[in-house]
Amino acid sequence: MPLPPSDISRRRLLAGAGAALVATSSGARAQATADPFRVLRASDKAGDGTGDDMWGYDAVAPGPQLRFTRGEELRVRLINGLAVPTSLHWHGVRTPNAMDGTVPLIAPAIPAGKSFDYRFRLPDAGTYWYHAQAADQVDRGLYGALIVAEAEPVAVDRDVVLVLGMPTDADGVPFRVNGAVRPDITVQRGERLRLRLINATSARGLALRFEGHAPWVMAIDGQPSEPFRARDSRVGLAPGGRTDLFIDMTQDPGAATPLVAGVRDAQPIARLVYAPGREAPSPARPAPSPLPANPLPAHIDLRTSLRAEFALANPKPLDPAGPPLFSVKRGRAVTLAIRNGTGIPQVVHVHGHAFRLLDRLDDGWKPYWMDTLVVGGEIERVGFVADNPGKWPITFRPLEQRDRDGASWFAVTG
Repeated sequence: MPLPPSDISRRRLLAGAGAALVATSSGARAQATADPFRVLRASDKAGDGTGDDMWGYDAVAPGPQLRFTRGEELRVRLINGLAVPTSLHWHGVRTPNAMDGTVPLIAPAIPAGKSFDYRFRLPDAGTYWYHAQAADQVDRGLYGALIVAEAEPVAVDRDVVLVLGMPTDADGVPFRVNGAVRPDITVQRGERLRLRLINATSARGLALRFEGHAPWVMAIDGQPSEPFRARDSRVGLAPGGRTDLFIDMTQDPGAATPLVAGVRDAQPIARLVYAPGREAPSPARPAPSPLPANPLPAHIDLRTSLRAEFALANPKPLDPAGPPLFSVKRGRAVTLAIRNGTGIPQVVHVHGHAFRLLDRLDDGWKPYWMDTLVVGGEIERVGFVADNPGKWPITFRPLEQRDRDGASWFAVTG
């Protein structure tokens, strides 16, 4: 079934006009005039019409798309309609520490039948997502997109979000896209799309190829990068990772080109379907300008950084009573060496901060920010400024495995 230009998924259509209303920024603001909090209800029933044993927020999986503008205050009340405790993590957002949702380091879990109010200003524009902290709850459908728009207009014709989630065993496809199996995304020849990709899984890596198109990579993990062409039209997404692409629609009217997932056993997971019409020359588009910068440091002084090491071995639950991995004064730079001695690629997520991936041969860094990283080899080094006070987790999990979580934490003081 085609996804219309407004990117409303089949599940939202089934959920009714109310869910569609709150999936837009205007709807969120309209509700805010009557109730200062946007209410999300976690439940073990997702009314998607597929018969799957899915959980969801507001009875849909993925949950409603939340849209704000950089600098706005997010106000979300989570009601736990599950029979088990839960919490909400704002993946990639540099939240105040108390709003991070990590149990039990930062806050207790929300008991069944209770609620919690999340309230904070959004410091960065970009593509983020919200999800339950527990991996099994994420993979059952407790996740959704959080989009923070730039204050300035961005030179694209449409903004489309693709949330890639876990399939059921019966699907026979690598992923679901916005809750649907192999959806069609309707496009127009000549338009430039901003395509926001979210890997909303706990442990599944993803390799995507856009056949017949040459995407520009514009942002990684929510933070703008120097625009560059995706090599061979391929994009990799770590579990929890996000990438913003600009894609010019250059095919003929009526064409249908697949979005393919996988490397050896690649399968289509969606299609770009061109609306019919009269063939005409596609207007030449200039290379895109970078997206507006977020308030992250233009330079990190690694010469005076605190140097720490994190070994990914013997995964065990986070111990809030134990000592931190390191403690650093607010505003100081950190160089963190992440050592993987497990022999299995590990997905690492740093909470509360964005980091630069450092070059292996010197102290330079890649021209983009990240918050989620796959450490496949023996060591990766990252650098960041510890500018967000509190106790912050660093979590890790083997690729393709959901029951071997490990974590530590660091303290930012002062």
